[in-house]
Amino acid sequence: MPINRNAYMRYKAIDLRLRNRFRPLPDMEDLIDACAKAIDYRPSIETIQKDIKAMRQDPPKGFAAPIKFCRRKLVYEYTDPDYSIDNVGLNDSDIDGIKKALEVINSIGTSRVSQQFAHSMGKVLSAYNEEFTNPEKNRRIIQTDQIPLYRGMEHFDVLFKACSEEIPVSVIHYSYDKMSFNATVIHPRILKEFENRWYVVGFSEDHDCIRTFGLDRLYDPVLLKQKFIKINQEEEELYLKDVYGVYPFSDEKKQTILIRASSLVINYFMAYPIHSSQKVKNRGEYGQGEITFDLIPSHELIRLFRSYGNEIEVIQPEWINTEIFQEKRQWQRRRQH
Repeated sequence: MPINRNAYMRYKAIDLRLRNRFRPLPDMEDLIDACAKAIDYRPSIETIQKDIKAMRQDPPKGFAAPIKFCRRKLVYEYTDPDYSIDNVGLNDSDIDGIKKALEVINSIGTSRVSQQFAHSMGKVLSAYNEEFTNPEKNRRIIQTDQIPLYRGMEHFDVLFKACSEEIPVSVIHYSYDKMSFNATVIHPRILKEFENRWYVVGFSEDHDCIRTFGLDRLYDPVLLKQKFIKINQEEEELYLKDVYGVYPFSDEKKQTILIRASSLVINYFMAYPIHSSQKVKNRGEYGQGEITFDLIPSHELIRLFRSYGNEIEVIQPEWINTEIFQEKRQWQRRRQH
């Protein structure tokens, strides 16, 4: 039922006034007064007349409100004294839509979000399983990756609060490369999921710039009572929208990346684009071709290219091929040790 907030507040005011048993049978002026108190301005007679007409309509356009107008006394009343727009039940279509939505949520699971959300959804899903599930058709239709609750997700609620209310956070950050702990202060802006892992993006006081931190590397977050440092809007959008993954190379700017790929890789990228700037061109007789991206190079992008082996060749910038080769050698060296 697509109604705006003011209209719904007027509907509620009209409904409450019609159900007032101490002051029954309101006239038009009474309904206008009731709406004026709810929305802080006096609506016109025409507006209230349209509201009553809308409330009388059947769902989904209205509430099927049994409003009767007495022409002799010029007053309004509900023909059903127990009626309220708050008591309008769900129809079969509404219930069917809720069933489908809950099936999707049940299939996805709640392990990749906060404990508060998981607890709330647990209640909904319990009611769903009890009230809606057909024992003759208790078969899962959708199957997705069931991600275990990993380290760092216990801080999701604190970091969500910090992002939404713009509160700096003191954390202990663990570096996998340096194998050391370091205390730092983050001014978080957004929580981001990439490949089933969660990250917090914000201004880092240690680095004096926007940075990304994996939740799995953060310990003991504490909300601080100090001034929040905001990030330039353009810088934030560039950092978030023009990067594949979460860890861009700090010295690189947005640029055109050109790769030559086999038919297999071309078809895969066409089916699953990694960025809105992706363009496929110069396809050959056997389906091979070139793909361009306008991106800030990132570690995740290099790992993606490396995963395709000889099926991909980076034409520009040339240094990415060197980086891919170096990462491959480092990976092989770690395997040998």
